[in-house]
Amino acid sequence: MKERYWLYCVAQFLASNFPRSLAYTIASLLSDLRYCFAKLDREIVRYNLLPIIKDERKIKVYTKEIIKNFSYYLVDFFRLQRIDEHFVKKFIKIEGLDYLNELVFAKKGAIILTAHLGNYELGGALIAYLGYDLGFEIYGVALPHKDKRIDEFFNRKRHLYNLKVIPTGVVVKKCIQILREGHMVAFLGDRDFTSAKGEIVHICGKKAMLPKGPAYFSTKTGAPILPAFFVREEKYFYRLIIDHPIYPNLPDREKTMEEVIVEYSKVLEKYITLYPEQWYMFAKYWL
Repeated sequence: MKERYWLYCVAQFLASNFPRSLAYTIASLLSDLRYCFAKLDREIVRYNLLPIIKDERKIKVYTKEIIKNFSYYLVDFFRLQRIDEHFVKKFIKIEGLDYLNELVFAKKGAIILTAHLGNYELGGALIAYLGYDLGFEIYGVALPHKDKRIDEFFNRKRHLYNLKVIPTGVVVKKCIQILREGHMVAFLGDRDFTSAKGEIVHICGKKAMLPKGPAYFSTKTGAPILPAFFVREEKYFYRLIIDHPIYPNLPDREKTMEEVIVEYSKVLEKYITLYPEQWYMFAKYWL
């Protein structure tokens, strides 16, 4: 664990001080080594892709792409302090900003739903960055690392853009308070980390367990769920895609938690299927 912390420190130094193109080149070389020698990672990624990609040859290509794209994700996360207005204008396109504006101006809070897709950390930082102009705060629910130094390392990066972190131990009370104050809470909604409290749904024809948190807080507070995905387009460019909000009620009744979960499981399926080469799921996913 100590070695991992120092590895992060060295990686951050290199990514922050080298040109982005050179940092990407180094990351690409390291990802090739990981692909060659990390047999377990290859097998797990391949297993997770099986319901999505039917062509065996394509699965091999996508497996390698996932490992490479993840290395690029880390470079940009380590360079988070360099994200400024110039970077946003040059490298990022935003789609669906009206949905975000609509919920911000309603001042009823919102739950941002994303996945281990693209560059979710950078996406959270970008939405928090936009918050300075739109007048809201964004909080991210994060599973703490076992090594407190690693936890602090990641949280320092997140705090650069006023992205506040809620540790999983105090989620319920804190999230309800934040949403009722009209702010936003972000969840990684494609994987349940509790191992016992998730909801089993069908995605890509297979069973998977999703967290109930987004649906619980939506039905509890009336806050809509706003799907948002920050995906890579070409090598150096990104697109922030903000999709239609999911509301916890119908004209004649309130939706159940299960209905809300099924609704956002379809959104997750859509984007995982669209961008399988950017889905960083390095643990067996299907039940």
